[in-house]
Amino acid sequence: MTIVEKLTAGPLPRWFWPLLLGLNFLLHAPFFRLPPAGIHVWRQCNTMAVARNFYDEGMNILEPRVDRRNTTNGITGMQFPSYEWLVAGSYHLLGFHESLPRLINWLIYMAGVLAFYQLVRRVSGADWLGAVGAWCLAWSPEMYYHGINALPDVLALTASVAGLLWFVRWRESRHSGLLLLSLLAVTLGGLTKLQFLVVGVPIAVFVVRDLLQGRLSWPALAGLAAYALVAVGVPLAWYAYAINLIKASGLADFGLEIRSATDVATALAIIKRNLVSDWPELLLGYGGLGLLLVGLWRLLRHAPTHHAWFLPGVAWAGALLAYYLIELHQMQAHTYYMLPLLPVLLLLGVWGAAWLRRFPRAHGLFLALLLVQPGWAFIRIGWNRWLKGGPAIAPELFNPATRAALEAVTPPAALCLVGPDDSGCEYFYFLHKKGFGFDRPEQLLEKRSAGQPYVAECVTRGARYLYSDDSTTLRDPRLQPYLAREVTRVGDFQVWELRAAPAQP
Repeated sequence: MTIVEKLTAGPLPRWFWPLLLGLNFLLHAPFFRLPPAGIHVWRQCNTMAVARNFYDEGMNILEPRVDRRNTTNGITGMQFPSYEWLVAGSYHLLGFHESLPRLINWLIYMAGVLAFYQLVRRVSGADWLGAVGAWCLAWSPEMYYHGINALPDVLALTASVAGLLWFVRWRESRHSGLLLLSLLAVTLGGLTKLQFLVVGVPIAVFVVRDLLQGRLSWPALAGLAAYALVAVGVPLAWYAYAINLIKASGLADFGLEIRSATDVATALAIIKRNLVSDWPELLLGYGGLGLLLVGLWRLLRHAPTHHAWFLPGVAWAGALLAYYLIELHQMQAHTYYMLPLLPVLLLLGVWGAAWLRRFPRAHGLFLALLLVQPGWAFIRIGWNRWLKGGPAIAPELFNPATRAALEAVTPPAALCLVGPDDSGCEYFYFLHKKGFGFDRPEQLLEKRSAGQPYVAECVTRGARYLYSDDSTTLRDPRLQPYLAREVTRVGDFQVWELRAAPAQP
């Protein structure tokens, strides 16, 4: 009997979960204490700023606030701030620590791995295949990276998988509590990130099939109608409310619009990059991609058309394909927008694993595909993004001592002019300041609608201090009339008190 046969013949080995959870935690341990760092640091800063503003300014979940707020109160529209609110609650319990968002997201990430294990078990009927699915999800490089980042998509993925799992369990038992849990989870997933409502497509296929087969009573059908109304209606109502908040405040830090590819050539280039680079390197890892290719080959040759999950799975995949094409522009530089695809891709990979299990000569390949996953995730992410790649933020902001020094030199409530920062949030977050931002150095002196430079407009509206690490701009003679005195200089960063320019004689 081969190693693979021993591991898959009986119950799941007791060491599996301690190995998976322990190794995953160990390979993340050096990075839990990091502030926002790495690729997409702007997204982390925006998320953590909203969480900190809940903590500082009030826990009303209907009023998320950003830092680049001009003279407003900062309230604006965004995806439902479930993760941000949870993090803010942890700050109230334990104090403000930047490790908390990472630890919370890791726990959510592992909960998603456990939920996916249970889902795959029910789809496949085998514990060991559930373990393969859990292993591949845990070691997806994109999940390994964002599993400890302040990224709400991880919560949305976990909630959607759990919602589908609880729905499947409800179909088996008809316990109303499971349907309620499913409703809450699917709704939370859609609120947190609307694209995760796609998980409702396989649920709808199951419901239609059960209805045609006469398996649903009238009370059950009424409950399912209410389920659909709430699961879809509540997220749509939130996003309508969020769009109105953006219009009212004029603060468009969070994009809630559809972003498709601009033309066919661009679309094809994005698809090619995703398939050739993003999927093997980030979304799946090379081991997960290998299992997926085996599963796809089996699907094309012997489609399991009689399996209970075949039609729901095909419909789910079709809906995900539509989402992928509609949001194709976002797939160009945001691999995390492809996280809704992971469950379906990994289910196909699990089927590939089941086929490899049948052939002793393929067992070595099967083990190699699984064992390469954690190593590749750490090399591609832990080494490349956190260790070798650096924080992707100015050293004065990343270093705790210089960061604290820059924050302390101006009053907490003073409106500040901060930049140049094209993200509109990174400098604000690390400096713990609020007020006006500028994306480009030349923006400070650009004429506004009233005919005065942007810096003058900001001073008129209440900006008291300027934070900038662009020394060339700060030496510009045209800016000098607005600089009252230098407050401090830390590395490349200078802090100046602002003043209104004297009237021209």
